[in-house]
Amino acid sequence: MIKEVIYFLNLKEKNIVIDATFGTGGHSFEILNKIPHGILIAFEKDPYLFKRGKEFENIYKNFKIFNKSFTDIPEVLQKENIKKIDGILFDFGVSFFHISSSKRGFTYKRNEILDMRYNPEEGKPLYYHLKKLREKEIGEILKEYGELKNWKKIAQNIIKERKSTDIKTTFEFNEIILKGLRGNKDKILQKTYQAFRIWVNNEIQNIQKVLSLLPSILRKGARVVFLTYHSIEDRIIKNFLKNKEFKILTKKPLSPSAREIKEKPNCRSCKLRAGEKI
Repeated sequence: MIKEVIYFLNLKEKNIVIDATFGTGGHSFEILNKIPHGILIAFEKDPYLFKRGKEFENIYKNFKIFNKSFTDIPEVLQKENIKKIDGILFDFGVSFFHISSSKRGFTYKRNEILDMRYNPEEGKPLYYHLKKLREKEIGEILKEYGELKNWKKIAQNIIKERKSTDIKTTFEFNEIILKGLRGNKDKILQKTYQAFRIWVNNEIQNIQKVLSLLPSILRKGARVVFLTYHSIEDRIIKNFLKNKEFKILTKKPLSPSAREIKEKPNCRSCKLRAGEKI
């Protein structure tokens, strides 16, 4: 939804903008073309994608990227001696790189190590946690972040099987998840993986934290654009934009066109919401 993102950011050539989730740089590229005399600061937790982002610095002199979480935005702005910004973009989706090339177990369709961390240098991989989590904790993760109806059975399967099996790869995990379950297997696996990915990376907590920081770094008239892919994320953003400090620019969330969904099936659940600092 690049066209929509650019439209709602309403960029001027001297704007100071943040791409809070750089990924492979598609949004940053489009933003930079709109602010030739401005500044774009990008954030990327993944060390590999960060290195790719550093190549942008060789091309664009008004671009800087940091190997940090977007929760570190205030700290970086202070370091760069920037008090307020004119726009910010958050794309909460999983990068195509993570699914197709990272080999960290983000997808159930490839036999990979069950890691699921955006930054493999932080925290512990999922397979480590699967040895430690209690059945109740697993159930809560599946119920809250995966919104799975059969969360209890999946939690029981994991606890039972880990007694005799070291759950370390995606294909091993798939068999355990689906044992004794009926229904759409792909949907069950997709939601289970989504739930554990969100939990491993503290995604919801990080979103809530950065939202609490936003009002203080946005100048009057600054635009903020969010791309969400999960009902929890969308609900949080919807409620945030009701804040009296913002004017809602999207009465209803925008969705990708049928053509874009056909070209990029992973974006089918995407919702765009935007607001303006009053």
